[in-house]
Amino acid sequence: MSGHRDVALQALRSYGLAPLRVRLAAQSFNSVFRVTTAPAVYALRVGSARRIHPEGTSAVEAAWHRRLRRQGVYVPGILANTGGQLATLVTDGQAEYGARVCVVFDWVAGRSLRTRLTRRQSAALGRLSARLHQEAAAWPPPGTGDVLTADRVLYWQLPERLSAAGSRFGFGTLFTDALARAQRAVDSLWQSPPHPPHLVHGDLTPANVILSPRHGLVPIDFQDTVLGFEVQDLAITVAALRRRPDGERLAEAFRSGYSECRPWPDVSPALFESLIVARGLHQMNLTLNIAGTDGLEGYVAGHAERVRAWMRSPDV
Repeated sequence: MSGHRDVALQALRSYGLAPLRVRLAAQSFNSVFRVTTAPAVYALRVGSARRIHPEGTSAVEAAWHRRLRRQGVYVPGILANTGGQLATLVTDGQAEYGARVCVVFDWVAGRSLRTRLTRRQSAALGRLSARLHQEAAAWPPPGTGDVLTADRVLYWQLPERLSAAGSRFGFGTLFTDALARAQRAVDSLWQSPPHPPHLVHGDLTPANVILSPRHGLVPIDFQDTVLGFEVQDLAITVAALRRRPDGERLAEAFRSGYSECRPWPDVSPALFESLIVARGLHQMNLTLNIAGTDGLEGYVAGHAERVRAWMRSPDV
């Protein structure tokens, strides 16, 4: 982690900030640091050394932030560096992957929604999701290549590692068979699109929403934004909610809240479940690329159990 802190300090020099304190606030694929200065507090996102998004993603993310703020949806502001750029590239010696993408945001005071997720808050999350879809649908999509398109199960810029994991842990072709089936479901969606594809958040989970005393639910981390369909975005949120002990009730509340503001997509239950499995395969492939397979027996076995159950269900 000291290496990530060194990257953070190097990035901050490009913003003319005089930090009093820099501490790690969150770590997942990226690392987020809380940066305290005399006049303000900021969040610095230090990107992974392995870049899985196109180069234009940061600019699209910033443009979406600006649009949402103009439309009255509170999201954190993005601070430009001294060169006027909204992202700063920092090289930390991992030449295999290139520079890390660092972005500075206003700090949003509050708690992560995942720490206080009730049915009431899940319904509010549904209303927030509907508002984001409403705004994105009215916004012309970015240029081709600026963001990824969710027309594949594995749309991040990563090699496929599922087949190797299946072989190593004794699951044979389970994951590759599931990948092929999930891709057919995605193909069916894109062949008969429910609406023109537009930007979706791509990771609107409780971990990426702040419960702010001042602003209510605040969505953060639009880095995974993709061109896709609302039902794909909803499947991502529902997949995250279902992982909690009371997941089904939370998912029902989320759908209820969404439906108060925007019609829930008219797709078959089989297709929706397929999109949830697709999300799981997508995330599993990311984990395998980042962490390898050592020590992941339980993680892979958990995915295998869910995939097997889905493979026994009727196809789309």
